Amino acid sequence: MGLQTRDVAARAVQGSIFNVGASAITAASGFIRSVLLARLLAPEQFGVMALALFFLSLSTQAQRFGLNRAFIHRQDDSASSVATFATLRVGLTGVAVLLALGGAPFLGRLYPDHPGLAPVLAVLALLEVVRGFNGVAETLLTRALQFRRLAAINVVSSLAMTVVAPLVALAGGGVWALVVEQATGVVVRSAGLWLYRRPWRPQFGLDRDLARWYFRFGAFVFINANLSFLLDRFDDFWTGTFLGATALGFYSRAYEFARYPRRVLSGPIVQVFFPTFARLQGDRLRLSKAFYRVCSLIVRVGFLVFGTFALIAPEFVRIFLGSQWLPMVATFQLMLVYTLLDPLAGVCGNLISALGYPQINSRIQAARAAFFVPAVVILAYLYGINGVALAADLVLLLGLVLFFRAVKKFVDFSLLRLFLVPTLGLGLGAVTVLGFVAFVSLHHDGVLMLAKGAVATSIYLSISFLLEGREYLQNARLFWDCLVRSHRGGAGEQGESDG
Repeated sequence: MGLQTRDVAARAVQGSIFNVGASAITAASGFIRSVLLARLLAPEQFGVMALALFFLSLSTQAQRFGLNRAFIHRQDDSASSVATFATLRVGLTGVAVLLALGGAPFLGRLYPDHPGLAPVLAVLALLEVVRGFNGVAETLLTRALQFRRLAAINVVSSLAMTVVAPLVALAGGGVWALVVEQATGVVVRSAGLWLYRRPWRPQFGLDRDLARWYFRFGAFVFINANLSFLLDRFDDFWTGTFLGATALGFYSRAYEFARYPRRVLSGPIVQVFFPTFARLQGDRLRLSKAFYRVCSLIVRVGFLVFGTFALIAPEFVRIFLGSQWLPMVATFQLMLVYTLLDPLAGVCGNLISALGYPQINSRIQAARAAFFVPAVVILAYLYGINGVALAADLVLLLGLVLFFRAVKKFVDFSLLRLFLVPTLGLGLGAVTVLGFVAFVSLHHDGVLMLAKGAVATSIYLSISFLLEGREYLQNARLFWDCLVRSHRGGAGEQGESDG
């Protein structure tokens, strides 16, 4: 029996709470891990790992045929549907692994200035076999809105990686510390999925009609996934190939640290709302409310967190990473702009896919890719890794314009209402911080970082509550109502779904 609309809202709120809470822990754990690894390893070792992950992702495009989204969209719990989905998912993973293993020796010879690239790529490819089985189980849990269990697995996995990887780096493991980091996460996730209340007992089968439906639905998603891959990873490829392993190490770390606030806030919320959008398809009013609320939350919290991070970036890098990483400061600030706005594009894309129109996403991604590739090439030549980051920001702004135009067909919202107050708060906060730095002399990086952060935060929050305080209180009451409802009904639903 399908969930009622109010129950969907309650489960979405409950899922958001668990995901945000878990993401706060995993982000803190990941931040500590990244800081330790940055201090123990050289930038070029991160560059080798980043290039290996690029080529692994290139091979795994064979398995990204939109199967996960198609399975969630279809809302079919029959044994035939699950077996067909599992067969396609695991089978395409096998194809991806063979491609990566076959290409590893050739790539090792092609990139002699990236030592260890071939064996690193081969080990990462073998890990994909386990990820293929895990992916089926995780998709089943996601569709059932079982975010509590997924959140717990994420936390334990992250903590284990934070213990193991730095120890291997401290022992002199070099780039293999980064490989062990990936392997530890896979092993712990597998234990969490398969040793307790398995969401899926591996059974395979192929319903040909259903398989054809999956591929028809997935055709546009597959195109979109490949275009998204080009948008997400071409910058890594171009930086590593033409600017070198060290430059790629700086660029990849700048992006990695820029992503941490998103992991806590917008990332888990976007994940929760894809199945929520699928459940609300056909109800434009409630769908519009859900879409605006998730976008509003991402923008208001994101402008505060990412804006503050950009202002304190120089002190942050010197304190936590060390002076050897200072060349990435400007790149880090530019990537914060990207990670601030990218979740909005993700929400729009998820909405469009959840409603069954992946071809719209494909057209938008094609336009972005056509702009991105030449922009990276030209701006990298002119400005190095800062130019690559600038190209990423520009293509994201183009995508947002196209996405917001597209979702107007399905939901109602106001861009002015969405962006005006956060923009005012961030702008006034930045101007105040610049004035503060100009007139107040603070020579200790820690004190200066805390002072700049406090000034920016206080100005932003003051503007926000002055202009939107009533709306915040209304949303808080709605949030609490949904939380209470999810708490009352969650236990029975949890047991039923996990059984």
